[in-house]
Amino acid sequence: MSIFKKNTAQAEVVETKEKAIAFDSSKDFEFVQLDSSIHDQKFKTKPTTFIKDALKRFVKNKSSVVAASILGVLILMAIIVPLADGNDVTANNDIATYLPPKWFNKHNGGFLDGTGKVSNVTIDPVTGFPAADSNGNYTYRKEGVVGGKDGITLSDGYADNPSSVVLEYGKGGALTVASKDPLYESFIYSTKFDIDLDSFYELSYTINEEYAETMGDFPTYSSVIVMNVSENNVRYFTIEPEHNTYGTHTISNVADIVKSDPEYNAIEDGSVIKGRLGFMLSKNTDAKTKTLTIESVSFKKDGTEIKTPDADSTDVISFSDATKAYKSWAVHGVHGGANKGLYHSKVTTGAFTYDYYAAAYCDDTGSFTDSDFDRFYELGYLEEEFNWEAGSASNFKLTPLGEEKCPAREILELEINNWGENQSKSANCVRSRYRYFYYVGYTAKCAPVKYFFGTDNQGHDFFKVVFSGLLTSLELGFLASAINIVLGVIWGAISGYFGGWVDMIMERLTEILGGMPWIVLMTLIVLMFGKSNFWIFLFALCLTGWIGTSVTTRSQFYRYKGREYVLASRTLGASDWRLIFMHILPNGIGTIVTGAVLMIPGVIFSEASISYLLPGALSFQGAISFGVTLSNAQTYIQQYPYMIISASIVMSLIMICFNLFGNGLRDAFNPSTKGAAI
Repeated sequence: MSIFKKNTAQAEVVETKEKAIAFDSSKDFEFVQLDSSIHDQKFKTKPTTFIKDALKRFVKNKSSVVAASILGVLILMAIIVPLADGNDVTANNDIATYLPPKWFNKHNGGFLDGTGKVSNVTIDPVTGFPAADSNGNYTYRKEGVVGGKDGITLSDGYADNPSSVVLEYGKGGALTVASKDPLYESFIYSTKFDIDLDSFYELSYTINEEYAETMGDFPTYSSVIVMNVSENNVRYFTIEPEHNTYGTHTISNVADIVKSDPEYNAIEDGSVIKGRLGFMLSKNTDAKTKTLTIESVSFKKDGTEIKTPDADSTDVISFSDATKAYKSWAVHGVHGGANKGLYHSKVTTGAFTYDYYAAAYCDDTGSFTDSDFDRFYELGYLEEEFNWEAGSASNFKLTPLGEEKCPAREILELEINNWGENQSKSANCVRSRYRYFYYVGYTAKCAPVKYFFGTDNQGHDFFKVVFSGLLTSLELGFLASAINIVLGVIWGAISGYFGGWVDMIMERLTEILGGMPWIVLMTLIVLMFGKSNFWIFLFALCLTGWIGTSVTTRSQFYRYKGREYVLASRTLGASDWRLIFMHILPNGIGTIVTGAVLMIPGVIFSEASISYLLPGALSFQGAISFGVTLSNAQTYIQQYPYMIISASIVMSLIMICFNLFGNGLRDAFNPSTKGAAI
């Protein structure tokens, strides 16, 4: 065989009517490759399959590859973290609650270093550190204050809430009383005391001017001597008529005023009565709740103050320090009660950087029983068995292993109680907190632990809580997706392939089932079974979850079943099942795969949404789900936002990566793009 080749030699020009053509019949063309052997050659490239070609095209989609990588890491972490992280997320650890995320040991201004800025913390003037409440509990321990006393910036603050710390360390201020129901009289009064009306009594009190001017709408009130307090009946003698002025008021003839009251004649005890000094808020015809603010009270008998806070702070009549008088003065309102409060109690406050981890892991005191000491000896923490004879603490000696791991560091006090034949033994010790966490199984290692996502309200490692919940949700998502895909593909393939009355009947059944809102269907299922565990929720997801896949599959079959290659296969004798699963389904697999992949995050998001919006609606029998984790975290979104932020970041990554991954699979499995570059 020979091939013609155009000769480039000079040729004569032939003139025609249209144009000049260079043509030489003998030289214009010549035969080439007359001596060459022309034959079929072997392909130099290897044949490929549909899956290999799809994978090659998927790899070219960089965003999908990155999404798949991140998705793989998250799935691996959901599997590995619950197994590798030995921190207990079932037992409550009250000491380690609400620890912020910590990644670095060096202080970075509060950025992921376990510290935070705090302000307006009441300072104990004696110790110079944050104050304890009335029960001796510390919100902020001195061990956590970075820089010690020098790290605290002091300032004078004013508190309007009568908390235990304010009542303990606050000074001055004013008592406030507000009626709950302005249509009835309300009273604030002191403790009961003897009033000898043959003596000379003088009352002087001050109404806080600053508060009165701030409120504007000032109440009408009067000073009274209160007797016989009951729920709906208060007997009183008016000392001062109703008025609505503030500032300092003085009444010097209290005994004479009481004696002149018509009610005084009903008293049978002579000149001595059991009464209380009080103030009465009058009825308000405009039905507005108003507040009276009493800054100080001076009640003198023959020139001597009666029961001041310096004498007994729990039984106060006269006071110049309203904070100390708060506990003694009570409120009573006829038909509805009254509200007592404090205004502008002066407290010393401080601002400082607080290391939450240093406070959580500092030493404190703790009690250990004889069984604890037996276990210490078994674990090799003690050189010899502990002798519980009274006062014998000298044989408490730690081994090198005990120095490293024993939570009891020093014995402070021994206690042995005999109850007949029974005996209880305990020792109050200096306790190492982080060693105690390890001893009782809260943590996996005997060292201060850094929590990447912080801890929750029960002291659980939130990093492990998040990924344990993600594992449960992924299991739910993969199971539900697999079941829904299988059911949807089979249903849609049969409906789309056979068409006609088969398609009509199947579509009507699908419409009936899909017409019921899923949330209503799930509720009915939960009510029917009486519980909402993992398998019940999975059943609810699969009851209608396959409908979307069946619709997509049906449309793909209507698209491809009339194509020439299907007709050719049928002509050659291919069965219906071969045509469905070998010829038509592979061509529509791209759209079906995308829907299948996106179904997984859809299931996770559905579970998270229900748990988030309806706390307590789902229960997985002790297992932690991602939605339940988000639901619990939303409760503390203002005080401890790190929990909802960290969980939301993981949720966002899961959703975004699944979407990008699904889009990449759709393009890769689309047969129309076979061999094309993406």
